[in-house]
This record gives sequence, C-alpha cells and structure tokens, in this order.
Amino acid sequence: MVLAGAAVILGLAAWQYSSVAAQQAYDRLLSGATIQIAENVYVQGGVAALDPPVAAIATLSAYDMVFYKVVDPRGIVVAGYGELASTATESAARSGVVLEDGVYQGQIVRIATMARQIGYPAQAGMGNDRGRPDQGRVVGPRARTDKALTVIAVMSALALLAASFAIGLALKPLTKIESEIANRRADDLSPIHAEPPFEIRSLVFAIDGFMQRLADRMNLMQRFIANASHQIRTPLAALDAQVELLSTTKSPQRRAEYLARIRDRTAQLARLTNQLLDHAMVIHRADAAQAAPVGLNELARSVLASAVPLSMSREVDIAFEPADPAPVVMGNAISIREALGNLIHNALVHGARSRLTIAIGQNGDSAWIEVRDDGAVFDPTIAEQLIAPFAKGESSSGSGLGLSIADQVARAHGGSLSFARCDGLTIVRLSIRGGAA
Repeated sequence: MVLAGAAVILGLAAWQYSSVAAQQAYDRLLSGATIQIAENVYVQGGVAALDPPVAAIATLSAYDMVFYKVVDPRGIVVAGYGELASTATESAARSGVVLEDGVYQGQIVRIATMARQIGYPAQAGMGNDRGRPDQGRVVGPRARTDKALTVIAVMSALALLAASFAIGLALKPLTKIESEIANRRADDLSPIHAEPPFEIRSLVFAIDGFMQRLADRMNLMQRFIANASHQIRTPLAALDAQVELLSTTKSPQRRAEYLARIRDRTAQLARLTNQLLDHAMVIHRADAAQAAPVGLNELARSVLASAVPLSMSREVDIAFEPADPAPVVMGNAISIREALGNLIHNALVHGARSRLTIAIGQNGDSAWIEVRDDGAVFDPTIAEQLIAPFAKGESSSGSGLGLSIADQVARAHGGSLSFARCDGLTIVRLSIRGGAA
C-alpha cells in the first residue's frame, strides 16, 4: 500500500511536471515565431506590410493549426486573421511577448502578443528585444532540476514515514508474543497463544515445535528420574537390612549367609546403576549424537567377547554367525553396543541353558542382529509388556531395563525390537532400518 500510494503520487507529480515542461517548450516556440513575425513587418509606401516567416510558421504548424494577425498603429489589420483577438495591453506587449489562453472559432488556443516599434516617415524607431537567451538557457534547467529534487526529497520523506508506520503496525503483534513469553512460568512450555503476523508465522510455529520437543524430553527425564529413584530405594533398603542383620548376628554361619546376600545385593545394585546410566545415555544420544558408519560384524564380535564372562556356573556353547558381505549401517556405535550387550546379558542370565548364538544379517536397506538361546518357552505376545521400562518377567530378578534400552536404540535407528520362537530357540532381533550404508 505504501509503494502503491507513493507510485500514484509520483505519477501525478511527473504528469504535472511534464505538462509544465511541455507548455514551456511550446510557449518558447510560439514566442520565437511571434518575434520572427514581428521582425518581418516592414513599411512600404507609408503602409505596414508583412513578409510571413515560412520557417517559423511551418515549425508551429507541425504541431497544430496556426493563426496570426498584424495590426498597424491605426488599428487596421494589415495581415492575417482579423477575428483573432487578444486581451494583452499595449504597454505589456511593448515589454515583450505576452502569452495567454483564448478562444478562436470555438476552439481553445494559445495566444502570443507582441508590439514592435517600426519606422514611419514621420517617426523613427527600432525594435526592442528584451529576451535573455543565455540566462534562460542556464536558469531554465536549474529551475527544473530544483523542482525535481524537491519532489524527490518530499516523496522520500513521505515514503520513510509511511514505511516506518507500516513496519510498526505490522510488527505490533510481536509485543504481545514477547509479553506472553516473558510472563510465563519456567515449566510452561505450551504453544504460543498470541496470533502472530503472517510474515513470522513459520518462526512462531518452529518455536512451538521446539518447545513441544523440549517438553517431551523434560517429561521423559522426569519419569526416568522418578522411576530410577523408586527402583534404587528397594535394593538400598534390602542392603541396609542385610547390613543391620550382619551387625547383630554372632553366628559364623549366619554371618557368612548375610555376607553372601550383601554381595548379591551389591552386585544387583551395581548392575541396576549401570543400566540406569545406560538408559539415560540412550535417551540423550537418541537425538544428540550424530550418525556414523558402523560395521555390525566387528561391533557384535567385540561386544560378545566382552559380555560373556570367562567363568560361568554352567556350560554354554557360544556361536557367532557373521554376515557376508559385512553390513555397515549409519548409526551410533555406543548405543548399538549397549543394546546388544543388554540382550546378551539377558540371554545368559534369564534364558540360555546350553546354547547362545549371535547372528548378523542384512536385507536390502536394513540390517539386523539376532540373539538366539535355548531358554524356557517364551511367549512373544507379552513382548510389549517386557520392553516397558522396569518391567520384569515372572521369574526375573533383574532391573527390567535391558529390553527397554534395546527397544529405544532400535527405534532411534529407525528399526524395531522383535521376538520369535523357532526350533526350540527364543529369538530376539534388533533391526536397523533405512540406515544401511
């Protein structure tokens, strides 16, 4: 609107300036032709006569019809159109060309009048030319330039004022958004309610999306902290009870029994603490860590070597089946390592009786790692329950975080954690989809 208004005003100013310039140029032609006609008036036999200047009249007739009239001192028309009349006074006409608008034969005309003194037998005189061609050539362009600069300066000032007003009016809703955010509580991450201007609507939507993600992350961490504090209290209370019993008993057999229980409780607490830290790390790295190429064969081999203890209470056959060619996926090696380590630990502690197999495979743009064991019969229908944080099976004494960590890692890599039972084996598959490199 500002630019359109300025364009209209500038157009009107340009039209007015062009009209004035054209009128001035036309008047100069008309004045020049009038002077030439006056200079071509002469006295012959005591009578004024005219030798019409053909060039001057031809120049004017190229634009319009030309009418002229020559009157002697007696008021007699000696040449031209007698009906052509002018309202200029003789004294004004003696001073120079007088320009005026008039009507001739029902048409609007521009009239130039000039009086010139000529020599009769009874008097002598000479024409009086009061024009200043050199001064007009300098002053005329300077005056037009001053007018143009004045128009430009005025329009620039108006445009600045209008633009300042328009910008202030358009950005006024930002003050409402600023006030709403400034007056919020620290825990209020709800979307902005103030209606944003169209120009910054995408920015406000992006801020709302960021606050929603931040709220989700905060809620996730709050739930994790609440669950972790609840889970840690139980083994700490049991450990405190065992220490209290140990301090009061005097029987060597009882003391040995209580020490064994304290040792088990301490190991469980250490395992729970490590898994809680792993769980927090997986939650953080799901969005913060950058993906990098990960070779699944090498990673699974190293995790298997470090996760299987050298001494176990039972004989377990360990097998590793790498894929050929070796799959390489885009992901976070630390998170995948933790997920696989938890799956192997669960299989050794709660599943495998005598057989554990780690298999790697690839299918198109997805890759997978399978942990197979010959443990007790597993019902795949309860998988959704077991992957929830701190969920435990009926015979499990673990922390309930192993499968949850593996499931979160799989989801963060575009895959899933699935369960199956085949040929007497429980199969847990960690798949990574859309990330094969």
